[in-house]
Amino acid sequence: MHTVIGFYVCSLALIIAFTGSMMSYDWLQYVVYKSAGGEKNPTFLIPENQSENLVNITDVLPIDFLLTKLEKEKPNAESFEIHYPHSNSDAIYVEVGNSKGLHYDADFLFFDQNTLNEIQSETIYGKYENTKVADKILRMNYDIHIGAIGGIVGKIIAFLVSLLVASLPVTGILLWYGRNYKKKKSLDSIKV
Repeated sequence: MHTVIGFYVCSLALIIAFTGSMMSYDWLQYVVYKSAGGEKNPTFLIPENQSENLVNITDVLPIDFLLTKLEKEKPNAESFEIHYPHSNSDAIYVEVGNSKGLHYDADFLFFDQNTLNEIQSETIYGKYENTKVADKILRMNYDIHIGAIGGIVGKIIAFLVSLLVASLPVTGILLWYGRNYKKKKSLDSIKV
């Protein structure tokens, strides 16, 4: 069981491990992106506001009108994920989902938190229509890692591969234990 599962799952497990490593190590993500011909910054950065704080505490905050604005501008969007800024100098970050269950084709939008003017990103995380091949490769990494790129079938395959890979240490220990500590039958115990 150990060798058969290991052989058939190996190639898919390497893909999952490589895409996971790209998420964990910035240097690997940078090398893959630049090797694919990328020209932008592959790191996710939220830009700073372009205006000074214009809002009084008693006023309605501009972020309260952002969802209405987005629904008018992007009526075909599947979802809107609005992230409140961490500080007064950060822009509002919005992820607009264009496909159900996929993340790579989302539009990453940034708005000034005082004026709601859109701020362009200098990274690969911007509007999907402005991405190049290297940008798309890097943005697809998460969807490949979790199997979402193949729909529900891809997610099931990624789950099963992960489950089978997790079983390999257990079957390996059982295999090792059976080889080293199995009681050997002596010739005296064999009855004729």
